[in-house]
Amino acid sequence: MRTAIHRTCVALGIMCLVTSLAMAQDGLVPQWLFDGGDAEDELDDWGAQNQLLPLEIEEVKDGAGETRSVLVTESLGNDPYMFPGADWNNANYEPFPGGTYNTLSMSVRINQAATWQVYYITMGDAAWGEVMRQNIDIPAGADFQDVEVELERGGWQDDDVKVFRIDPGTAAGIVAEIDYISFTGPPEGVKAVDPRAKLATQWARLRDAR
Repeated sequence: MRTAIHRTCVALGIMCLVTSLAMAQDGLVPQWLFDGGDAEDELDDWGAQNQLLPLEIEEVKDGAGETRSVLVTESLGNDPYMFPGADWNNANYEPFPGGTYNTLSMSVRINQAATWQVYYITMGDAAWGEVMRQNIDIPAGADFQDVEVELERGGWQDDDVKVFRIDPGTAAGIVAEIDYISFTGPPEGVKAVDPRAKLATQWARLRDAR
């Protein structure tokens, strides 16, 4: 009887430890919600911005008339990019396992359809390259779209991700409003998008680089 109880306690202890480690790791994985008093502080370490108007936090109305605190910018050329919490060589987050955190979640609203891109470098990469890039087709719309995309090109899922950047389009004049950026799924209270259902919210379509 004592042996059975001991085994049960050990099993529960291991489960709690695994859960705690997972929660701790999630806390280290970068995400930006742009809400509350921390919204402006979240932008302090965003560096190496190119062909973009200065990033700003604004309150806007969504399609339902609800107020959202969002990141707003506009592209000024055909090669706009920004490094969330980072620059070319440094980041304010620790490298995180790409195999575990391989899905990028964003809520965005843009004024014209655009191909966004995610570039990245892992701990094992010697330099940035075109193979470490995921394209995301995002349609224009009057409301925010919850986008989830699996990062599967290159070696994202095979190593720890060191730094990533987001290119919000490939042309000038794209006004982007971003409600959140996360690698741990949509924030609490945001419904996950079912790609098989006919929802107003659309999933971005993956497009392989040509």
